[in-house]
Amino acid sequence: MKYVKMLGLAAVAAAALMAFVGASTASATVLCKTTGTGSPTGTTCPANQAYPAGTEIHAVNEGNAVLTGPETTVLITCTISTVKGSTENEGSNTETVKGPIEKLTFENCGAGVTVTVLKPGKLEVHWIEGTHDGTLTSSGAEVTTVTPSIFGNVHCIYTTTNSDIGKLTHSSTDTNAATMEAEHAPLQQLSTSGLCPSQAFWDAKYEVTTPKPLFVAGHT
Repeated sequence: MKYVKMLGLAAVAAAALMAFVGASTASATVLCKTTGTGSPTGTTCPANQAYPAGTEIHAVNEGNAVLTGPETTVLITCTISTVKGSTENEGSNTETVKGPIEKLTFENCGAGVTVTVLKPGKLEVHWIEGTHDGTLTSSGAEVTTVTPSIFGNVHCIYTTTNSDIGKLTHSSTDTNAATMEAEHAPLQQLSTSGLCPSQAFWDAKYEVTTPKPLFVAGHT
């Protein structure tokens, strides 16, 4: 069937909420206030520069958050999306940084379209060795969408389960914001309407407004 093109989804989150290039170290990550030092690049966050447990992460979308189906068919497009949560640990050379998403929203998604976050899920950051960046993993996010069609409203539910959903790119300077980006991130469909696509993907880019600046390092 043909879906109405609309403003969409994101997760990251969320979601955001994507398979990203670059090797990552799953067992060593901290979020840092400045660039990491050492070899390879970004290995060590300088003393007293790591963001502690309880640090608030807040990000707002740049451009649209878009949900697509097979063959990049646009299902939903949303112009407003927010991701907010707090870290539950600082991270170290033996654990990654993680935390629950407390707020995940998708708004202004087109006429007759609703995107409702049932469960915001949890986000985890994995340092990419040799950089100041990290990949993102989402678990437990659950988002429902309702879109109009010639057959009536179509209700779909999508979820993440330890899904590689995106990339955290470090601040370009000590005064600029970092970004989180989803690039064709795969979402799992739960059993709902038979009109829902068998596969769905999320694309969105977020500016991390808090904390600022933000870099990813291997450990302190």
